[in-house]
Amino acid sequence: MTALLPRLLMIAFCLSHVLAFGPSPALSRRCLTSTATRLFSTAPKPLDQIIRLRGSVDEGYGRGGKKLGFPTANLPSSLFQNALEEVPTGVYMGYAWIEGTDSGRGMPQKAAVNVGYSPTFEGKENKEKIVEAHLILEEEGMTDFYHEVMRLSLIGFLRPEKKFDAFPDLVAAITNDIATAKEYLDEDPFVSSKTDSFLSSETWIGQDGGDDKASWEFQDW
Repeated sequence: MTALLPRLLMIAFCLSHVLAFGPSPALSRRCLTSTATRLFSTAPKPLDQIIRLRGSVDEGYGRGGKKLGFPTANLPSSLFQNALEEVPTGVYMGYAWIEGTDSGRGMPQKAAVNVGYSPTFEGKENKEKIVEAHLILEEEGMTDFYHEVMRLSLIGFLRPEKKFDAFPDLVAAITNDIATAKEYLDEDPFVSSKTDSFLSSETWIGQDGGDDKASWEFQDW
């Protein structure tokens, strides 16, 4: 009941605003999106350690922007030696930063991130653990990030990786993951990571391993 209370309060706020001031399309959309996200999603759990990764985006399997319909940037675990072996498979959330000065680059982007093997694609599972970031973009036009350098900060856990019975079920789950990440990344304790110097510093090499091509670190909050 305690976990449900904030969601009920959100519904009450939306209804009270409509009753007091009349319907507002913009507010209604925000309320409906926020309320649906909170009613049907589990609140993300902050990670014990922030996972910071930097590396060149791989072409992956063409499932993100092309098949799933979400702009996706992949970092194969082989970039980071064995650093990701103990990271549980599942869906995370955090902030991405595509290096560069072109449209949408050089700024923090919210992201829902799958770490795992894509078990729904039976017979075509990832051969290695892949960090698959679905970027939640504020502007159109950013679709391909192949061979560009991405910095990725994972700060919250959404759910375990799951094999879905049907492809539309996977798309629905990712859509919900993205909505949840977009909602909660604006709240404490997650929002402070948007201004993490890791994302915006001119150069960065992780303290736990790697070089100027690819590196990583795990850091307590």
